[in-house]
Amino acid sequence: MNDFKRKLDQMMGDTTKQERRIKQRVRERLRPQAKKFSWQILFVTAAIPIVALFLILTIDPANFLSSDKGPGVPYDPLDDLAQISALQKKKKLSAVDYEEFATLPHFDQVDGLYYVDNEKFSLNGNSDAFHTVIERKANLFDEVVYKAGDIVRTMTNTTSHLPTYMDVYYEVIAVPGDRVVLKNGQLEINGKPLPSEIMDRYEKQGITIAGGYDQLLNAREYFLLNHFPASKSVQGATITPVHKIYGQVVGVATEERTNSIYIDYLSGQLTGEYTPEQYFDLYLYDDLLGFGNLSEMPAFTEISRLGELFLEASYRKTASVSENEFKIHYQYGREGVAERVFYMKRDADSEHWLIQE
Repeated sequence: MNDFKRKLDQMMGDTTKQERRIKQRVRERLRPQAKKFSWQILFVTAAIPIVALFLILTIDPANFLSSDKGPGVPYDPLDDLAQISALQKKKKLSAVDYEEFATLPHFDQVDGLYYVDNEKFSLNGNSDAFHTVIERKANLFDEVVYKAGDIVRTMTNTTSHLPTYMDVYYEVIAVPGDRVVLKNGQLEINGKPLPSEIMDRYEKQGITIAGGYDQLLNAREYFLLNHFPASKSVQGATITPVHKIYGQVVGVATEERTNSIYIDYLSGQLTGEYTPEQYFDLYLYDDLLGFGNLSEMPAFTEISRLGELFLEASYRKTASVSENEFKIHYQYGREGVAERVFYMKRDADSEHWLIQE
């Protein structure tokens, strides 16, 4: 026994038993205890795979985007494109019901951002020659300017895998921010089948919707379908950029009662007193329609987007430079978008305004 232990025993008595109990408790705490069985744990563990299986079986796979499931079978547009193009050439793609336009407002004056569509039609019980009035939208690059259900006119867009056509009236089905899923003719917008009059028409008339999309429309895209499809036809559903949509159908005009530079142009009677901006619009309108009725402007020969300049009329400002000269300035107010400036000069012989070279 060491000296410290002896002195401790003298002070406190024999501590051997107490030390043995302390060592026993230390060993018990250091020794790992056997796990106790719990029926609650067994129940929860068994329930996890059952709940997971239930969720898998009850979730509708259609609510998930195919893009979340990895690569799939891609849509091949070639056969549909050939069939749609053949229908268009034979004039069997559309069956326009012009009587639907009879309820639209009649325009006695067409100017500003409105213009007259070149296609002429008649209405029952009326001998007038009618044209639809199209509204070019202001701020089309800055706002969502069309809504679902709007009837619009477009230009032929051969860069799309399923093109639109100038002589077809299209209906806006989805707008920027909507998710479009089209597979095997089944169309869903934002995860739900589209409940609309046009879809009922397509189903009743046995019309097939061609296309393959699983796409969120960006800030400049709209989803279009033919508003007047022919029965038993194949119709291309197209995602179309806003600068390929030349405006919304908002009314009708007549050659007999409506004043318009566009009516004058179509009748070949350009005899009025038109402003420099109106002449500028007529040159763009002439190019848009591809008529070539007006003399070619050298200033336009190297510009590839004349149609868009017509559509973007709300972005331009006009100013008089002198009595016989006028400035037309396109200002988009967006960084990185180039501005354009054109000058109009009065022709001394004809008194018409011409675009300077």
